[in-house]
Amino acid sequence: MNEPLRPMTLGEILDRTFQIYRAKFWVFAGIAAVPALVMLGINLADVFWLHVHSIISPSPKSATLWNSVIWLAYFHVSAFLGLLISVAHVHVTSRTSSGEKSSIPIAFQFAGARWRSYLWIAVLKFSAGLLVPEILFVVLIFGEAAIAIFAGAFTGNRESAVSSALLMSAFPAIAGCALFAWLGGRLALAIPAAALEELAGIKALRRSWLLSKGSCTRIILTWAVIFFCSWILMTGAQRTLRWIFFYLYRGHLLGSLSQHLYLPTSYLLYAIISVLTGPIYPIALTLFYYDQRIRREGYDIERMMEAAGLNAPLIPPATDGLTASGSEEAQP
Repeated sequence: MNEPLRPMTLGEILDRTFQIYRAKFWVFAGIAAVPALVMLGINLADVFWLHVHSIISPSPKSATLWNSVIWLAYFHVSAFLGLLISVAHVHVTSRTSSGEKSSIPIAFQFAGARWRSYLWIAVLKFSAGLLVPEILFVVLIFGEAAIAIFAGAFTGNRESAVSSALLMSAFPAIAGCALFAWLGGRLALAIPAAALEELAGIKALRRSWLLSKGSCTRIILTWAVIFFCSWILMTGAQRTLRWIFFYLYRGHLLGSLSQHLYLPTSYLLYAIISVLTGPIYPIALTLFYYDQRIRREGYDIERMMEAAGLNAPLIPPATDGLTASGSEEAQP
C-alpha cells in the first residue's frame, strides 16, 4: 500500500480511500464497532428500561416533536463518539499508506496515549462544527417568529399561518446547513492534524483552517457523497426490515413477538451499518490531510529528503530573535 506521495484529484482520493478500507477492513471495522456498540447499548437500554420515547405522548403532534428531540440527542452522542474514535482510524490510515503494519490494539494504544488532548479537540470541533450552526438556526427562528408576531403575520387563517411558519423556517434552515457545511469543511482536518503532528486544542483547529483552504469544497462534497450513500443503505435496510416484520406479523409466524423484536433488531441493523460505513470518511480526511500538505507545503519533497538523509536541522542565528521566534511557531 506504500505509494508515492503526490497531489490527487477527488476521484483518486475516493479510490484510494476504498483501497485502504479493503486492505484493512477488519481493523477499521473493529475500531468502528466500539462507538456502534455504545450506541446500540444506549438504544437497547431505552427500549427495555428507560422508555424515553413514552415520557411525552398526550397527542400525536407532541409525541412527534419529542421523538425528534430524542433522535437529535442520539445523533449528537453518535457524532461525538465518531469524532473520538476517528483518531484510531487516522492512525491506521497513515500507517497503511506508508506501508507500516497496523492493528486494533496499536491504534487504540496510539489514541489512548493522548486521550485528554483528543477529547478536548473533539469537544472544540463538535461545538464549533455542530452546535454553532444549530444555535444560529434557533436564533434566526426565534428572531423571525418575534418579528412575524409583531407584524401580525399569524393573525390570518390556519393554512396561511402554517405556510408563513414554513416559509420563515426555510431561511434559518438554509443558513444553518450552509454554516454547518462550511465549518465542517474548514475544521475537518483538525483530528488528522492533531494525531499526525501532535497538536492540541485550538492549534489543531487553526491548523485545519489553514490546511483546508482551497479544498473545502472537495471535503464537503466527499462528506455529502458518503453521507448520501450511507443514508440510502440505511433507508433500504430499514424498509426491508419493516417488510420482513410486517410479513411475520401478518402471517402469524411470530405474532405479537415480532412487534417487540422490531426495535431491537432495527437498532442492531443500524449498528452493523455504522460499523461498515463509519471508517470511510476518516480515511478520506487523512488522505485529504496529506494531499493538502503536499499542495501547500511540499510535503512530498520533505519526505523524499528525509528518505535520502538530507533533513539536517536548521539552527537559526542566536542574534536573530525574529527568526528564532518564527522557527518555533512553525514547529508542530
